[in-house]
Formats: sequence, structure tokens, C-alpha cells
Amino acid sequence: MALLGIVIDEGFLHLVGIFLLSGVKFLLGLIWAIAFVENDFLGLFISVVGGVFGSFIWIFLGHWILAKWVIFRQNRGGLNGPIKRFSRKNRFIVRVKRYGGMYLLVFLAPIIISIPVGCLVLTTMESNRFRLLILMTASVILWGIAIYFGVNVTIL
Repeated sequence: MALLGIVIDEGFLHLVGIFLLSGVKFLLGLIWAIAFVENDFLGLFISVVGGVFGSFIWIFLGHWILAKWVIFRQNRGGLNGPIKRFSRKNRFIVRVKRYGGMYLLVFLAPIIISIPVGCLVLTTMESNRFRLLILMTASVILWGIAIYFGVNVTIL
């Protein structure tokens, strides 16, 4: 019965929301953590762990998703189907991939692009998924600490 009280608690649900949002769009989860969690280090920890967990899921699940996508496209009429139209975001990702390479994409993925899109593009560039996980973990931790201390210094 006590476990149900913890699960329904509003603070716990905020932390779960921060965790899940940080795995998809790290910047929004971190801002939510800084704004609504009273213990700043707990908010930073939950958002960083959520970002790392999201990176883990999207890196290792992304390989499977891309394999299924190729099979789906082949069954649908081939890979040379209709002409692809590039949006501004797609052009930005291609430019980053061409001129900056994997390291620039790892650096920008948690904040500007998003963790799922960055991890899916990175799995096409690098076959060593453990290396990608280490790089994405370092990027999420560095961005989390930089934004956390940047916001807290400007508030003081």
C-alpha cells in the first residue's frame, strides 16, 4: 500500500516525466528539472540519467529500426520510390554530417537536434554502438552540467 502512495505522489510523477522527456528532448527535460524540482542536483541527476537512458535505447534500438525500415521500403516498391524532399532540418543534419562528422553530431544531438534523431543518424555513420554510447553519454553529461551551472550562475 505504501508503494502505491509513492507512485501516485506528484513529485515522483514529475521526476518520471523529466526522465522520459530527457530521453527524447534533453534540453526540455533539463529546463523542466531546473524549473520545477526543488533539489537542483536531483533534477540534474534525473535529467542526465534520462538522457543517457534515451541514448542507450535509441542507439541499440535504432539499429533494429533502421534494418526494419530498409525491409519496409523494399517491400513497398523499392528504395528508388518517389523523389525525396528535404526539409530545413534534413539539410541541416546532412550539412553537419558532411562537414563536422560524427563528433559534431554527437556534440549537437542532445540539445539542438534531439536524442532519437541524432542516435539514428549516428548509427548509420558508426558501426561500433558502444563507442556511440560512450560519446553520447559524455555529451549529455557535459551539456547537463554546462546548462545547469549556466542557469544557476545567471540566477544568482
